Amino acid sequence: MHDSHPTPCLVDLEQIIACPGCDLLLENIEPAPGEKLCCPRCGEILKNPKKDSIDRTLALSLTGLLLFPFAVFEPILTLNAMGMHNSGNIFQCVISTWKSGYMFVALMVALSSVIFPLVKLLLLTGVSLHLKLGRGSRHLPLMMRLYIHLDEWGMLEVYMIGLLVTIIKIGHMAKIHYDVGFFCFVGLLIMALGSSIMMDEEEFWERIEDVAD
Repeated sequence: MHDSHPTPCLVDLEQIIACPGCDLLLENIEPAPGEKLCCPRCGEILKNPKKDSIDRTLALSLTGLLLFPFAVFEPILTLNAMGMHNSGNIFQCVISTWKSGYMFVALMVALSSVIFPLVKLLLLTGVSLHLKLGRGSRHLPLMMRLYIHLDEWGMLEVYMIGLLVTIIKIGHMAKIHYDVGFFCFVGLLIMALGSSIMMDEEEFWERIEDVAD
């Protein structure tokens, strides 16, 4: 007699990946660095590995930390109008806005342009350095999750847009001199964006699990 019960099909879950966009189940293929694994149904990017992600992320985040104090505390622009000179930096902008009574605005500027970007760079540098050295820590998963959460709040590019709008509006009214802080701020913005782009989140999580074992 034949067995009426079908033999269950065992599937290795590690060989399957679910699309976060449409829940389509696909074969878990590892693309080469520079290539992308996309969902054929909705086009969602499933995997996008970066070459030397940890090394490049560490280098960019460290460079950003070196530029940070100069970008925040050095004068950004010096305006010369009718023989009068006026200059300022980001920290002075926050203090001035606070003293003018716009406390909520000052708080948001401080968080988005000073505190959150600094914390992000510190977290990313710490995680990258631990993974580079192969050292595990029970705090690494928390640091990684916190960085991913704060990645939506560090808005240096918004502050940069504000600077460009200011330059365009007053460019015909006053002579503008670009100080050290301006170039350091541009460098900081590039390093912050570059480190976010070069970070391969999947590789970071895999390495965190490896060093934790």
